[in-house]
Amino acid sequence: MPMHYRGLRAFCAAARSGSFKSAADELCLSASAISHQIRDLEAYLGVKLFERQVRSIELTQPGQEYFAAIDPLLRNIDRITESIRAAPERCQLKVVLPEFFASELFVPKIPEFSVHHPNLDLQLESGAANDVEVMADIQILLTGKQPDNPAARELFPIRYVPACSAAQHKCLRRQGFAALQNSTLLVHKARPQAWQQWAKAAGIDSLKPKRMIQLESMYALARATEQGVGVGLIPTPVSDNWFASGALARLFDHDLTTTDYYYVMAAGDSEHPEAARILWQWIVDAFSGTSSVHG
Repeated sequence: MPMHYRGLRAFCAAARSGSFKSAADELCLSASAISHQIRDLEAYLGVKLFERQVRSIELTQPGQEYFAAIDPLLRNIDRITESIRAAPERCQLKVVLPEFFASELFVPKIPEFSVHHPNLDLQLESGAANDVEVMADIQILLTGKQPDNPAARELFPIRYVPACSAAQHKCLRRQGFAALQNSTLLVHKARPQAWQQWAKAAGIDSLKPKRMIQLESMYALARATEQGVGVGLIPTPVSDNWFASGALARLFDHDLTTTDYYYVMAAGDSEHPEAARILWQWIVDAFSGTSSVHG
């Protein structure tokens, strides 16, 4: 029966962190996959490596001895491998993500990523915000439901705030909620009921605007609002630069809080799994917990 190298990695990752979940995050696998690999290793060795509790794991005595012997060897293998590797080959990763996330958050940070990973080229493609049926090495999507993907990681939630152009702000703000009845309201096509939801949350009994316009993309929504076409229900924090620059002005203090979150997912069948893991981890580090400047 052959020794499985991946089982050794799973074991050492779990032993270092004291958690199957943390090991799964490190290796970009599911916790159940880590557990399965370690059980296979235990079956091969004929010894129990971990004592498994409901919410924790602890190395057995044989597990401690095995970890002390194996972990330095794996680290040495990694060191030797890196020392003899030629310059890494260039590879391209396909990233599918919502257009507004790409333009406002992702693209501005690409130079930072490229400095540390000059051999990784990115092919960016826009995709429907909540479409999970795409072919990509990495996908970023916006959805109100946790994706059924072991490599999916929650990044940050979004809220929706009413906004207008800077030129309209003083006049509309003075009118209060009545301004909405006399205005064109702009909303993203994927969330046609968002204004009604916002009005209910703000305590407005009846919202009957002059007209309602649905726009295909969040960028088009923000741009139309900036140009004074109407009052837009704008997602934050992804649009924070528009507010910070003065292109958009917040009209009311009430937000629409939803269950919508941005998630990042890695494909399980990428042709460049290590490169995909690197990019996935960078996205998690760069965007997890992003919060709005509007508080």
